[in-house]
Order: sequence, then C-alpha cells, then structure tokens
Amino acid sequence: MPEENRRIRRVADQIKNEMAWLIDHKLKDPQLGFVTLTRVKLTSDLKLASVYFSVFGKDADPQKSAEILNKAGHFLRRELSEKIEMRFIPNLRFFYDDSLEYSERIQKLFKKIHENDDNR
Repeated sequence: MPEENRRIRRVADQIKNEMAWLIDHKLKDPQLGFVTLTRVKLTSDLKLASVYFSVFGKDADPQKSAEILNKAGHFLRRELSEKIEMRFIPNLRFFYDDSLEYSERIQKLFKKIHENDDNR
C-alpha cells in the first residue's frame, strides 16, 4: 500500500478518535442524541474530512443531529487544531451513516426467511 494512503488512513483514524472525544465532552446540545462516529474519509490533499456518524436511541433524529454537528463544525475544527498537530486542519462535514440500520434490516429479512424455511 502506498505511503500516502497509509498516511491518510492514519490521519483519518486520529481525527475520528479526537472528534469522538470532542463530541462527547465538549458539545452540550441535548438534542444531539447519542452520537457514534463510524468513519472519517479524507480527501487526498487532507483539506476536507467527511465524518460519518450513527445516532442511537428511540427519540434520536439523524437529520437534527447532522444539522447540529455541521453547525458546530467550526468550533470542532478549532478544538481539533489544539488536539492534533497538522499544518492544516481539514474542513469538517458530517453525514448520517445508515449502514447499521441497513444491516439490521437485512438480518431481520434473513431471520424471517430462515423461519419460513423451518415452517415448511
């Protein structure tokens, strides 16, 4: 694997870890819900970070959480600059990651198919 890709992955992992801590400890919006970061994708020039998250809880609103996180982007970027040493801290964009819900739906479908096969 080329060194540049390895570096991008290392930086993305570091940003993910630091962002998770910042969201948990520095953002105090009660409407945010329980947010878990699933992955961070960086552009090759490290100028933009797409941060993917999931939200847990019955009352969790993924769109509201994305709105809150995107509004807090400048604050989080400034806080991130104090946590990691980089020449340029990437701009942050937050996106809801529905892959957990998708996999849960698939598992339920497989379970239903399996139950139907057992009933035959």
